[in-house]
This record gives sequence, structure tokens and C-alpha cells, in this order.
Amino acid sequence: MTETLEQAFLQELNENGSPKNVWNLKSKTNFRLGRGPENDVILPYSWVSRKHTMVQQEKSGIYNLMDLGSSNGTYVNNKRIYSPTILNNGDIITLGKTTIRFVHFVEQKAPAAEAEATLDMTIAYIQREVVTILVCDIHDFTSISEKLGNQVVSKLLQFWTKKVGAIIQEHDGLVDKFIGDAVMAVWTGTAVSRGIRNALRTALEISVATRKIGESVPGLRTPLAIGAALNTGEAMMGNMGMTSHRDSTVIGDVVNVAFRLESLTVRDDIDIIIGKDTAKHIDEVDKFFTKRELTLKGKQEKITAYVCTFDQLRYYLKMTA
Repeated sequence: MTETLEQAFLQELNENGSPKNVWNLKSKTNFRLGRGPENDVILPYSWVSRKHTMVQQEKSGIYNLMDLGSSNGTYVNNKRIYSPTILNNGDIITLGKTTIRFVHFVEQKAPAAEAEATLDMTIAYIQREVVTILVCDIHDFTSISEKLGNQVVSKLLQFWTKKVGAIIQEHDGLVDKFIGDAVMAVWTGTAVSRGIRNALRTALEISVATRKIGESVPGLRTPLAIGAALNTGEAMMGNMGMTSHRDSTVIGDVVNVAFRLESLTVRDDIDIIIGKDTAKHIDEVDKFFTKRELTLKGKQEKITAYVCTFDQLRYYLKMTA
């Protein structure tokens, strides 16, 4: 018989991204994190609220993260959460200046006699692939939420996620996850250049759809806009023990860099940022995109990326059709 070993824990990370504290999540279904002594995980820092956030495991095995009305908010992959949010293996939780990584995986262990017979299944379970990651999020969403109220914002996000999901699927992408006002999509396969072009088309169409959705929202005086980032590289893909939720997930530095690149799109002259390894697959990239040396959080050295506005991206897609 094959033995299934499931592990789930939180890792508090230091400035270098290395674990300095670890908390096992398998002994309880609810874990509260905060500054007060009544919490399961005590974080004695001034930027952490007395009762800050909670990790809750459902019967299906899925883990959700919920903010408990904290002062500084709870963030997942740099996006503030306002409602229960599903946690995926490798997600980064931020509470003020504290960074915590969520780890959740299932390991299939076969007896020695079955090891050879189950080798193919193990390889298919988690594998390395070259992927292109697209991350998009709505600009200034915290301010928008405060102005519109929870009820309007909830309906807005429901409509936005439905529309965005349809656009991604139309261009052969896979929705990996929605995180509040952000989406992460993935393109896989040997035709990397085609996947990148589809991802660029997707980003442009999401920007147009987001603006149109914003025009239909009463009381929204500023245009609803997104920022986007593409990054290409090797990642781990496979079933991470959450089969009741989806078939696969993607983890790796390529994902972390994509989220950090997207966080730099708040500038007026940058709507989309393309990672260096993505740019390698774009013909005449220097003709249509501007090369930049950027500093990313958690990276000691600057990285090379390429930026443009959505109008410039539209021109590129038209001229290279």
C-alpha cells in the first residue's frame, strides 16, 4: 500500500529569506497569529495587531487565511486581503514587517517493493517546466474599497474575476489563482514564444475590460486600471495535495519575481513589465520596449527588465501581427 504523508506549516523568514521560526499546522484546524498571548503563533512586534490573522483548514484540506480586523492589514503575495483567501504552497504572507511563507504539500511514499512500479506516477506528480507567468492587479484598490464600501467592492470583484478568467482561457492560459484584486495566470508548453504573445494579448485585453467595468461603477470618479508583469522561467508544477480545489499549481522564483515586478507598475509611464528571460523570446524587443535596471525586494542585485504602456503594447501587437 502507498502511504500518503501530508505536511503543512508556516515559516517566519528573516531578511535573507531564510526560515527563522517554523510552526506546524497539522495539530489544529484553526491557527491564530498575533501579538497577544492568546494566539497560537505569537509575533511580539509593534506592527502586528493583538489579534491579527487566522489560518483555517477546511475538511477538504484547503487552507484559508482571514484577517481579524488588524490595523496594518494582512497581505498574500503583496496583495491585501479583505475576505477569506485560499493559501497555496509557497504563498508569502506579510504582516507589517513580518514575512511568513506557507508550505503545504503531499508526499506519496511507496514500500520498497512498490517503488519501481510507482516511479512513473511520482514523476508525473511534480515536474519541472518552463512557464510564462502573468500577474495583473487593480491599481489603488485599497482606496477604491474605502470609497465604494464592501458590498459594491464584492460585486465588482466577482464580475471582474469572471471576465478576467474568460479572457485568460480564450488565450490558452490557465488561471492559477485570484488573490483579491489580483490574478496569476500561467502558460506552459514547448511553444514559449507563442505563450508569451498570448500572455501579452491577455494583459492588454484585461486592461481594456477593467477600464470598461470601472466606467459602469456608480461613484467611481477615477478610471479603473491595472498593472501587469510577465516573467518566464523554470518552475515546479504539479498536484500539491489540493485535488479537491484544482489539478495543479506552480511554485518557484519565476513566480515570486513576477509578483515583485508587477508591484513596480504604479508609475505613470509603466503599465506592464517584462522580465529579461521573457524578453529573450520577443523579436526586436528593444524597438518596442524600454530597457530598465530595477531593484526588487529580496534581491541584492538589480535585474534587467523591459517596460511599456498599454498603448505601446497595442502598437507592438499590431506591428508584429
